[in-house]
Amino acid sequence: MQRTRVLAGGVLLATTLTTVACGSDDSSSASGSSSAGSSSTSASSAAPSGGPGGGAGGAMGGQTFTAVDLDTEGASAGGANTAAVVPAVQAFLATLDATTLATVQLDFTDHQSRQTWSNYPASQVARPGIALADLTEEQQQAALAVVQVALSADGYTQSNQIRQADDYLNSLAGEGADDFGALVDYYIAVYGDPSTDAPFAVQFGGHHLARNLTYNGDAVSQTPQFVGSEPPSFEVDGTTVEPVAAETDAVFGVLAGLTADQLAGAEITSGTFDDLVMGPGQDSGEFPAAEGLLVSELDDTQRALVTSALQAYVGDLAPAAAANLLAQYESELDQTRIGWSNNTGSTDESSYVRIDGPSVWIEFINTRSRSTPDIHYHSVYRDKNNDYGSSDLSG
Repeated sequence: MQRTRVLAGGVLLATTLTTVACGSDDSSSASGSSSAGSSSTSASSAAPSGGPGGGAGGAMGGQTFTAVDLDTEGASAGGANTAAVVPAVQAFLATLDATTLATVQLDFTDHQSRQTWSNYPASQVARPGIALADLTEEQQQAALAVVQVALSADGYTQSNQIRQADDYLNSLAGEGADDFGALVDYYIAVYGDPSTDAPFAVQFGGHHLARNLTYNGDAVSQTPQFVGSEPPSFEVDGTTVEPVAAETDAVFGVLAGLTADQLAGAEITSGTFDDLVMGPGQDSGEFPAAEGLLVSELDDTQRALVTSALQAYVGDLAPAAAANLLAQYESELDQTRIGWSNNTGSTDESSYVRIDGPSVWIEFINTRSRSTPDIHYHSVYRDKNNDYGSSDLSG
């Protein structure tokens, strides 16, 4: 998956809070957000209620929060590189003084903080842990080393490129530009004590990025995972950077490979969408009813395109675990559906694509940007039976 292109080279504990009206734009101040179209069906992009930065009963950035009681019984396909992740986390924590350590390392049972992730900037939805900007250079390198060992080369490169997009937005000096940056807007937190035989988690993310990595011996979960890019492409030193090019090409490649009749059969008819349905804050485990075209109705070439789309997401995890997980999702392909709504082009506004299987859930949408004149990308990947390393949250 090429990330850079050179041109010319559990149990419901709390009810969802009232949503502050906002559109799909996530790069402007909350006070400047405009309301989403009333004809659209859209999950809110949520701010935690009682998590960091949000008081009980409050909401920020139009985001709502639903707390659930996470367990450690997720259906992992195994193959975790826990033995490599543990020393990297320990080395990072060892660079911190006592005060900073208390900010970074939280209880594994602090489920509300573990669920606090968003597509919004950290200035609008405060994150647990500490910003890279508040660490020394040595500490930053140690923190990023954790992310690097936990992910594949592609996943790590993508994370860095999404952070670069924030630097690009900052350079535009537009509305809220001071909120953006590769260091100021990205946070790391550790939950529990890093161990090869007891559960712990690493959370890394910020604007358009959420990596929620939960380890329990051989078991690992990389979901919920959010990747996005605003703008879709930008230049750094003469090189065009496209942080979610692999996902974009793969999901729209699935649609492009369908016949006209198949495309009609794949259309989601329950509503239209202006943002992700199972994005941040949507942790009840209640996924929408299955819609779209069954992969069992596709030929081998078309099925391979679906597998490539799965690989674009699963492949962000360290290789052995990613291979095991992809094999699991492939075994469920005949029960997996592909769907779309609004439009089907990778550059069309509001194009929405979904992959919905017994375990896997992927959404991709082209949404309107305020900081730039064009669309930008939102995408979420969830595992219905292993988000946060937990069993079915609707349990």
